[in-house]
Amino acid sequence: MKNKLVLGLALSFAVFSCQDNTDPLEQDPIQINTDTETLSQRISKEGAGVIGITDPTLPAGRISQDEIPASEIPLILISKVDAPQSNGNTLKATHVDIDGDFAYVSYNTEGETYLGGVEIFDISDAYNPKITAQAIFQDVDISSIAYKDGKLFLAAAVNVDADYGVDTPANLITVSVAGGQFTSDFNFSTIPGFVATDVTHTNTNTVITSGNPGIVGLMDANNVLGSSQEITDLRAAAFGSDRLAVLSGTEGVRVMDPTNLSTIYTIPVAIESSGAKRTIEIDNDYLYVSEGSTGAGIYQINDGTEVANLEIPIKPSDVDPSEIVTNAVSVDDNLLFMANGAAGISISDVSDKANIKEFGVLDLDGSSNFVRNEEKFVFVATGADGLQILKINTQETPPAGVDLGCDGLPSYTGNQNLNINSNESQAYSGAAVLKNVNVGGDFLFCGSLAIEQNLNVNSNGMMTVSGSFVFGQYQKNTSLNINSQSTLRLHGSTVIYGDLRLNSGATLEFVGEGNTLTVYGTVTINSGAQIIGDFTDTEGKLD
Repeated sequence: MKNKLVLGLALSFAVFSCQDNTDPLEQDPIQINTDTETLSQRISKEGAGVIGITDPTLPAGRISQDEIPASEIPLILISKVDAPQSNGNTLKATHVDIDGDFAYVSYNTEGETYLGGVEIFDISDAYNPKITAQAIFQDVDISSIAYKDGKLFLAAAVNVDADYGVDTPANLITVSVAGGQFTSDFNFSTIPGFVATDVTHTNTNTVITSGNPGIVGLMDANNVLGSSQEITDLRAAAFGSDRLAVLSGTEGVRVMDPTNLSTIYTIPVAIESSGAKRTIEIDNDYLYVSEGSTGAGIYQINDGTEVANLEIPIKPSDVDPSEIVTNAVSVDDNLLFMANGAAGISISDVSDKANIKEFGVLDLDGSSNFVRNEEKFVFVATGADGLQILKINTQETPPAGVDLGCDGLPSYTGNQNLNINSNESQAYSGAAVLKNVNVGGDFLFCGSLAIEQNLNVNSNGMMTVSGSFVFGQYQKNTSLNINSQSTLRLHGSTVIYGDLRLNSGATLEFVGEGNTLTVYGTVTINSGAQIIGDFTDTEGKLD
């Protein structure tokens, strides 16, 4: 193994410090761009808003919209990100890691061209992510990315004829980062193999895998390769519960001692596609494996006992079956996301392994080759179509100091279309996703509420939401109407992707202090309508 430092990044910063900082920084053959405004122009709110979930267990065509149960997982599409371009080539996202206020995304290029990249996303403002830095690597593909202790670790394939001074194509690349920027040169460390496929960390080492002939190796803090084992066609690695697991395209899963790489047991898993992306994860003493056309396998990490197999829930009939495969799995806070290629993204609650709850398939456009679920964010890679960034809007605690009678309220278990008549009063807590809501009486919801299409607070009706409230979809003809002599009361955080209309005599009231309102659609306030209470209008739409 050989370490190679690609010099010039610090010098590039020095050279450009007295010039226009919108110019890309050059570390030839690595181009660095820190122009956040230009980079973030690829981010759009096209289709943003509340995302529905299609339940495959419902009888198609034999149930009305009013009979479909409401979902309990509020998912919000906050942004779409076009794939980066370089020299006429479109890069595709290969992996994502998230730490605190930043997400780190790796890219490569399909085919024989070596061309990869890394981008840093600032996600501190959950509903307005931005790209703060980009590195484009000529003659390098990036297969995977991991963040730890202020450094990025990149599993890469390098053109050995390029100007990187490496001995083999498979390499581990490292770079320091801070505050959404690259802060050091890029260090290349060669390992055996034609392509490094994945990178993760144990308590003491960096773990790197490579494809044919393929190794799994332990690297120290100086990126020096120590113990290694040759395993053919390695695709992925994961560490957890004091176990290291690797996934081979020919041998299946091998679970190892993370200190010396001795094999503890193996799990035979058939992977149909040569070289295709596959991932594994370890979470709370369970191993999750993407298993291609058979879906996802869940195993006990201590001995490899199979606990469950989750099939791909919906398989489109007009798609080549070879494109309906589980490419990636990601689990956090007991929510398992499966990237199923042309069959989309499915989601399940795996908190009870004996009774796994499969919610269904997210109503997202495009195929999915990778998914990352971490810290309430979900990044979905859709190949050349770029990324889709979602937020899991679980129950949030509203600002203190106001008692709206939320204690002891039941969860909502009704259908996705809710109608509350003028003589009715209903109150719920928890989390719910509804499609259409009409309120003529009194409606109180405490927790996290998302409404996908339409909300009407009718004459003399009153609706109160305490916690987190998200409404509508951006530029998709969804509207929130507060009608004459009706009141919508809000306490906490409210985001409206559709249009907001206050008709004559309507009242929009903010209860207590510390409230926020974000409206991305149009706002119509007719004469005689009133807006009262303390709130921050983040987009300035109610001025």
